[in-house]
Amino acid sequence: MKKNNSASLPVYVTALFLICLVTLAGSAVSNYQNLQKLKQNNDWMEHGWSVKDHLKNINLLIMDAESSLRGYYMSEDPIYLGPWKTAKDKLDAEFIILAKLVENNPSQVKNLAQLRLLFDRKMKAFDEGTALFKDGGLSEVVNAVKVGDGREIMDEIRLLDIIMEKEELELLTARRDRFYEEYQHGLWIGNAIIAVAILILMLFYRLIGRSFNKQRSVEDALKLANDNLETTVLARTEQLSVLSRHLLSVSEEEKAKLARELHDEMGASLTAISMDLSMVTEKLKKTDPPLANQLLRAKQALLDTVDLKRRIIEDLRPSMLDNLGLTASIQSHCEETTRIAGLMYEADISEDFDNIDPAWAIALFRITQESLNNVIKYAKASHVKITLKRQSAGLWLQILDDGVGIPKDALKKPKSHGLLGMRERALLLGGSFTVKPGIANRGTAIEAFLPFPH
Repeated sequence: MKKNNSASLPVYVTALFLICLVTLAGSAVSNYQNLQKLKQNNDWMEHGWSVKDHLKNINLLIMDAESSLRGYYMSEDPIYLGPWKTAKDKLDAEFIILAKLVENNPSQVKNLAQLRLLFDRKMKAFDEGTALFKDGGLSEVVNAVKVGDGREIMDEIRLLDIIMEKEELELLTARRDRFYEEYQHGLWIGNAIIAVAILILMLFYRLIGRSFNKQRSVEDALKLANDNLETTVLARTEQLSVLSRHLLSVSEEEKAKLARELHDEMGASLTAISMDLSMVTEKLKKTDPPLANQLLRAKQALLDTVDLKRRIIEDLRPSMLDNLGLTASIQSHCEETTRIAGLMYEADISEDFDNIDPAWAIALFRITQESLNNVIKYAKASHVKITLKRQSAGLWLQILDDGVGIPKDALKKPKSHGLLGMRERALLLGGSFTVKPGIANRGTAIEAFLPFPH
């Protein structure tokens, strides 16, 4: 069997969706990369400032140490040696931090090594000056300073500081320039991706709008077709209802006509035959008794035929319905039918209903007649109750038995013409017809309701 692909999406819609998805994913990746580059640039700036700060800390420590020694030389008070001792303790930590900061830059590593040598020389000169001061006093320190290289060491330290700060600044500037270049490149790519995404979304909008308009057109056409179909169905239903009412009316008229003909013509003929048989029998009783007995049997068969004719006439058109009304007809029919079938019968009919429409009377009688036939044929019941009540909105008829019940799909079975006929009679008069389980889900309850006209 060929597979039906009518419900699948068009290929171009899927392709546009995938392109849009890839574009948005690319935009997200580009934005993430730009953020990472911005973070990296910030880290580089913090790194450069950290190098500069630690270089300044070293300079300040060495200057504090030098000022501390001068105060000691001038006052000979050991308390002035505190900053010098602190500087000696902190310088190693500062150089360790700087070594970690510049470990990935060979040029700065070399500069830092030279700077460390200069600081070591300076600290050594401080130690020597302190020893000379202890041994010979301030004059020995002054003579040592005159012939020493302390000033040149400090100049070299300041020069190396400037060189290291300059290299760090140049490196930072180069990294910043590269960052801005890459950022502009990424920004251009991101804008291009966003432009492509906007274009695809516009295409999607147009496609969705076109699809929506097409779907709305189809829905409008379908609604119009449904309205036309509904109008046609209503018209056909009305025609069928009229036809059904006409057929039922014709059927009842034909049954009434046939009943009259059977009663008038066949009844008269059968009565004449019965009278002739009676006369001949009386004459033959003395001359030919065997033949007279045979005629008596024939007369009895004729009487049975007359009784059969009467039952047929009553089934075709109950004479009591026209003469005595609906209540008497239902009770008479039910009493005779249940007596023959061996059923217990109960009637709950409180009035005669003489003033109802004849069409209602024949419909209610036929529904009762057919329901009772179904109970006898299929229900295997022992008791049946017929209820006919006048309610505020209409007449309500119920036939309730205690039999085996009726399947839920009985109305849909091909052989359920009796149920369908009862339902059709009720619906044609504007009423309703239901078949449901009886009391405590035992047996069957057939109900018909005919509403009074407003």
